Order: sequence, then structure tokens, then C-alpha cells
Amino acid sequence: MERGLLSVFDDDDFKEPLNGTSYDISDIVSLGFVINKSTGERFARAQLGDGTALIKPVPSGDGRSDIEYVIPPYRNTSQRNEIIKALAEDPELTQEMIACMMDISQSTVSNVMRK
Repeated sequence: MERGLLSVFDDDDFKEPLNGTSYDISDIVSLGFVINKSTGERFARAQLGDGTALIKPVPSGDGRSDIEYVIPPYRNTSQRNEIIKALAEDPELTQEMIACMMDISQSTVSNVMRK
């Protein structure tokens, strides 16, 4: 049975503070799917009220997965660029995936990486 978007995040994901802040499921202001086009792997992206984004793989079947990435809120381009650079250190992430996770364009990620 495939899990729907609304069943991906639950209260267990918020039991431990994320980036030093405690949240609960009611802090989610938007949900969306991110798909890695090269592998087909699906991720759920939960945007929290303070700008933090949680990225979690969407397992097939009834398997449960943990939050894989926590993207802190950023208030300016410099902070955004530092997050992009930190994510780019993960060899499993492509520029396209980073762009999807941060809800920005792939060309923005590319430009940051070139500098």
C-alpha cells in the first residue's frame, strides 16, 4: 500500500527538537512531494511556520523512515547560499535535488556552487 502525503509526517517526527526548536505537526504550513528525476526516489517536504523545511524519504509500502534533512530558515541570500553549500557536500544530492528541497531553481544552486 502506498503512503499518501498526509501520512508521511506524524507526531513522532517532532518528539526531539529540530535545530534546537521544538515543533509539532500543527506547525506544518505546507506539504509537497519532491522527486529525484534520475532515481525516482520520492521525498516529502514539510514547510514549517518559521521557515524551517523538513525533508523525509517517502517509503514504498508500510515502511517508516526518519527525517533525512532539516533545512533551517534563512533570511537572506548569504544564509541561503551557506545552506546550499552544506547540502552540496552530500554526494548523494544532485543540484536538482537541492533545488527541489529548498524550493528554488536548479540554476540558482548551480550559480552558488560555481562561486
